[in-house]
Amino acid sequence: MANNWYINYGNGSSTGYYAVAQWTSGHAYVNSSNGGRGDYVRQLATPAVGSERVFRCTTSGTSGGAEPTWTLTHNATTSDNTVVWTECTGAEADQGPAGGVWTAPHARLANAYASGWGASGDSYFLASNHAETRSTAMTLTPPGGNTGTTNVYCVTQTTVPPVSANLTTGASISTTGANTITNTLNTNAYYRGVTFNIGDGANSLNFTLAPAGNTYIYENCAIVQVATGATGQIITGSGASSSKLTLINTTLQFGNAGQQLNLLGAEFFYWKNTPSAIAGATLPTTLIVQGLSAPAIFEGVDFSALGSGKTIVGAAAATPGFIHFKDCKFGASVTVATAGTTAANWYSGPVLVSRSDSTGTNYVEQRYDFWGSQVNETTIVRTSGASDGTTAISRKIVTTANPTWLRYFECIPITIYNSITGTNRVVSMYGIINAAAVPNQDDIWFDVEYLGASTSPLGSFATTTKADNLAASSALGADTSAWDSLVTARGNTTAYTLGNTIKVSNNAGRVFFCTTAGTSSGSPPAGYGTAVDGGSVTDGTAVFRAGCRFVMTVTLTTPQPAQVGYLYAYLKAGKASTTWYVDPLIVLA
Repeated sequence: MANNWYINYGNGSSTGYYAVAQWTSGHAYVNSSNGGRGDYVRQLATPAVGSERVFRCTTSGTSGGAEPTWTLTHNATTSDNTVVWTECTGAEADQGPAGGVWTAPHARLANAYASGWGASGDSYFLASNHAETRSTAMTLTPPGGNTGTTNVYCVTQTTVPPVSANLTTGASISTTGANTITNTLNTNAYYRGVTFNIGDGANSLNFTLAPAGNTYIYENCAIVQVATGATGQIITGSGASSSKLTLINTTLQFGNAGQQLNLLGAEFFYWKNTPSAIAGATLPTTLIVQGLSAPAIFEGVDFSALGSGKTIVGAAAATPGFIHFKDCKFGASVTVATAGTTAANWYSGPVLVSRSDSTGTNYVEQRYDFWGSQVNETTIVRTSGASDGTTAISRKIVTTANPTWLRYFECIPITIYNSITGTNRVVSMYGIINAAAVPNQDDIWFDVEYLGASTSPLGSFATTTKADNLAASSALGADTSAWDSLVTARGNTTAYTLGNTIKVSNNAGRVFFCTTAGTSSGSPPAGYGTAVDGGSVTDGTAVFRAGCRFVMTVTLTTPQPAQVGYLYAYLKAGKASTTWYVDPLIVLA
């Protein structure tokens, strides 16, 4: 049967453990006070850190002339002249009547964890005014190994045992100086409502949230790097070893802008439902550095404290895993991640962003990896194309110098529901590129996965790219869709920089990209009216090129769709150092 244990350091002088009367010599003690539980005392001589104990009088008598040598083992007895004391620190039966303060609490959580007290599955209650501090290194070893979970709750002291209504925050566990808190390997723990303060001064300290071989959960907690050393880190796991870590409504605070959250060693890291996730006035320049990590999911986490000049995910230190931000809030103009630098190795996982932004938009989809990036575009958009109902959107795809046809950048899948079976379906997607000609089918393409079997959901595939790596590639089809509805109109005598876009009234539908920076002339050159896709126009000292519009098409014919259901389009780019704009609204015919 699991036990409950009670811990309250108080303020270290007059509350909590220190509210227990100290032993005195020649004093008459009885075993029937405090509701029949006996008198309680703590040591007179200041005990060593970790040796703080409370003793209950279990045989009435008069104490001796000198403090006895206390037996510190749980439930052990100590003879003191005619008094017999029984060690009772933290035990539930010795915490006094409901509504009062705890009578005989442990001073420190590490004491209560020690052998002889807790066991696997036990619960530990920290009083809301618990403020445990240690000026040496602290090790927390929850009992029971990894066969059960140790539960630690911050509570008010109004009910013994505490109930749900007693759950609160305020308890803290702290180290000072160049000392950190170490969680022991191969243990499982759940912490609720606890603040962990790590060190102080100009020290660089690491705090590992979930050491190897365990499951750790922090709920309504705060992890605070008090020390101000520039290289201090909050670390999710331990090396390459497996652990599972969950943060729920738990904030991080840093003491130096150079400090970071290191995704290291966790088998799975999940951070969810946390308003104002980055607390305090000191904000990290780069929040996350990726070590040897597996999947990390951030869901409903508010990162809005990090804005312009800050980066959420920095360059990888080793071999990072998959990262996904879903329904998160970012600060305005923050850099979420950077393609090509979020992964130190080509086989590393991507950074994905879904419905996460600094404003009220909910259509954001982004991907960053070694091969490139996919972000939302709201200016260069196809007329009557994709929209969230208010805002027209397209996908801006930018490849790094790394992709090829076999090792390509792959976008987040696009879906559309197919309700027709037993007939050919033509699947099309449309795009535009700042280039002199439409791209080839091995530069950019999409694969379609669909239900081509009637007897099982086994996927069938079709593609718009070439058949194999030895096959010749051909140009994609040209298109005449309008892409200029939200592009800024050309201005007379206006300075333009490389990549700026304009539209002109006498050649509607086309987007003109600035290919040579300069200042436009005082009136529109005639060349705009006759320009075709890929054609250039000299305009004052600037040069503009009409973007090439293209279409990618494949027919689902062998086999034909055999079941209704979603089609999945996997948009891919195999040409290095290129930018495309693609409408994510699939057209079915």
